[in-house]
Amino acid sequence: MKKIKTRDEVTSVDKWNIELIYKNIEEFNNDYKKLEEMLEELSKKEKNFLDNSNNFKDFFIYLSKCSRILEKLYVYASCKKDEDTSNTTYQELKDRIILLYTKYSEITSSVDPRILKEDEKTILSYLDEYKELEPFRHGIMSLLRQKKHTLSEQEERIIASFTPVFDAGSSAYSYLTNADISFGEIKDEDGNLVELTEANYSNFITSKNRDVRKESFTKLFNGYRSYKNTITALYSSILNCDSINSKLRGYSSSIESYLDKNDISVKLYDNLIKSVRSNLSNLYKYFDLKKEMLGLEEFHLYDGYVSTIKEDDKKYSFNEAKDIILDCFKIYGEEYHKKLEEAFSDGWIDKYPNKNKRSGAYSTGSYDTIPYVLLNYTEKYDDVSTLAHELGHSMHTYFSNTNQAFENSGYPIFLAEIASTTNELILNDYMYKKAKTKEERLALLNEKLDMFKATLYRQTMFAEFEKNAHEYVDKGGVATYEYLNNMYLDLNKDYFGPNVVVDDEIKYEWSRIPHFYTPFYVYQYATSLSISCYVASNILNNTKGFKEKYLELLKSGGRDYPLELLKIIDINLSDTKVFDSANKMFNETLEEFHKVYKEK
Repeated sequence: MKKIKTRDEVTSVDKWNIELIYKNIEEFNNDYKKLEEMLEELSKKEKNFLDNSNNFKDFFIYLSKCSRILEKLYVYASCKKDEDTSNTTYQELKDRIILLYTKYSEITSSVDPRILKEDEKTILSYLDEYKELEPFRHGIMSLLRQKKHTLSEQEERIIASFTPVFDAGSSAYSYLTNADISFGEIKDEDGNLVELTEANYSNFITSKNRDVRKESFTKLFNGYRSYKNTITALYSSILNCDSINSKLRGYSSSIESYLDKNDISVKLYDNLIKSVRSNLSNLYKYFDLKKEMLGLEEFHLYDGYVSTIKEDDKKYSFNEAKDIILDCFKIYGEEYHKKLEEAFSDGWIDKYPNKNKRSGAYSTGSYDTIPYVLLNYTEKYDDVSTLAHELGHSMHTYFSNTNQAFENSGYPIFLAEIASTTNELILNDYMYKKAKTKEERLALLNEKLDMFKATLYRQTMFAEFEKNAHEYVDKGGVATYEYLNNMYLDLNKDYFGPNVVVDDEIKYEWSRIPHFYTPFYVYQYATSLSISCYVASNILNNTKGFKEKYLELLKSGGRDYPLELLKIIDINLSDTKVFDSANKMFNETLEEFHKVYKEK
């Protein structure tokens, strides 16, 4: 067995260059101390920032300086901690940054309420007087747009004081599902009794042994059934809080109150569901084919995750992955490709696992640092795809940071997954065209189909569940476990179709979805994939002028609302066209998969 390296044993060429931020902890501490002093000054400026236009300008410019240093400190401390999570020195740095963030938040917490209380014409005159305030305009105008939904200062203070109570349901759910629920034991593929957990459930539900799949499925959801009253009470607290809050603020529904923050209409949400529902026959064909390939008389929900193809055990060294990605993404043009080369040569990427390194992968960075990518590369194709995905985020960050002022450089969550998922789709197409065997082609097509199933269809089903639950409570309904279970069971019957046995236990699945405690978030996954399909298709088809428009979108950061920025690439989500095109891509991929599968 290959011994995993300690952090000290990893060569510098395989590490990200975090020392570009601070050479050592002494430099970090110097900035930390500087920011502590600056926050004292910021607190003084905050007290009278609305007295006149000059104070207003000085406060926001100084606030920006503080924010930039704070972000830079945070990136350094977080990345150093993730290199070796057992290192107490970096644990302490991260903890100190959290304390500093808390102080920063305390100083700035009254800024928005005070602006909203001020006469709007006065605020606009301040913005118009100084060109230095132009980068702050979109953020402040977005705040002013919420004025009609903002209560009095005293009422806002009262609501804010109840935040721990509002958050209690989510916290209690996390403790319950991560620590308290027990699912018992099951027999693994070798006949050994093993404890079933959320962490290892994915291993069992994908097992080639159908008895293992069925038992893990049944026991997991029966575990949630044992806590049906408790979990229902916790989720109902979220539904009720959202309903009360939206009514207090003058919204017509809970969903409107969430989407309005990004100036997104409920119609967009409805268009996603409408498009997916009208194309569910494609998903039914997917399950029919899977049933045929598995040789089953009945296809149950617990059969949905087992692979129907030979596992792709081909290895890709990191250098091979690098060559693949650099060649693949020449398609974006010279500007993108040149910077991508720098990502591999200039210390952006932390490549391999080491002892106590944080698991998974992510992209991070601040306005005053390069974008960084953390990987745990193990030479599987999934790792190549993950690298392309995270570099998509990092390139988006780079282009945004270098083309926007700090205040507008942060792109919204609604747009965040587009660059990364588009990269995955283009890589998949590139690898498919170069695949030499039937098995390779099937593996790549299967990966793409699974992405659609998990993201476009499953997340849209989740989105519909959320919408139904919130609307039911908004209209005065009581979200009992019978209502939630039956509604979720009916959705599964709709989405899986007439040829799949929808096992009764699935009605408890909503209980295990933590995203429901961050309301109206999941629809963004399905929307982003749909947009990515549109982008990838235009890039691959070499649509005239589209490449340039796409790069302009990446350079736009958060300078406007997401739907306005999408107009750069000619996307209008007021109808279902983009969602329909994603469903079409899924169907075309499925037909290609079926054709290759039937090849002799």
